[in-house]
Amino acid sequence: MLEHVENFAIAHAQPNEAAASESGTFLSPEERQLVARARVGEHRALRQIYSTYQAQVRAHLYRLLGQDAEIDDLTQIVFARAFNALDRFQGNSSLGTWLYRITANTTHNLLRQRFRRERVKTALNWFNSGRTANVGSTRVEARDEAHRILQQLRPDLREVFVLYHYEGLTLQEISEILEKPISTIGDRLTRARKQLRDLVVA
Repeated sequence: MLEHVENFAIAHAQPNEAAASESGTFLSPEERQLVARARVGEHRALRQIYSTYQAQVRAHLYRLLGQDAEIDDLTQIVFARAFNALDRFQGNSSLGTWLYRITANTTHNLLRQRFRRERVKTALNWFNSGRTANVGSTRVEARDEAHRILQQLRPDLREVFVLYHYEGLTLQEISEILEKPISTIGDRLTRARKQLRDLVVA
């Protein structure tokens, strides 16, 4: 699985721009060296980045998509895009934040497409099952119910809610990841909370 991502990265590597990350202020010297090695397609460096951050990427995808059959494929897409974009990574954020941004961008269009397609179906499911939820639900059932309710938010609102409440990022960090003004992020978070409250008490 990782071999496919590595081959993609090596095919698009641009060694002549490897020095760009040296100006980054968010990376340690070891991380800058790791990025430089990965840029020229070094397998060990690519594997190190993948092994360090793949759990984070999968967790973020899971919180955005739930138990989704495409998470494995999307994880590979995120890292393929990240490795292909290493020549443009200036180190002005941490590797984790940078990968959050790529993950968010990768899922953004998918979420929008699914939202439009499933909007009516989701509303009907909520109407039929939401009012009859068992008060004595187990923790697993409660977790699944929370994920189900979360999926009913608009994609842009769900992104902000997940990044703030599940990933523990600040509004400033989310603003950088989604490349939106912090005022927009704050507004989306407020609207997401209100809509979730309305869904829970409906």
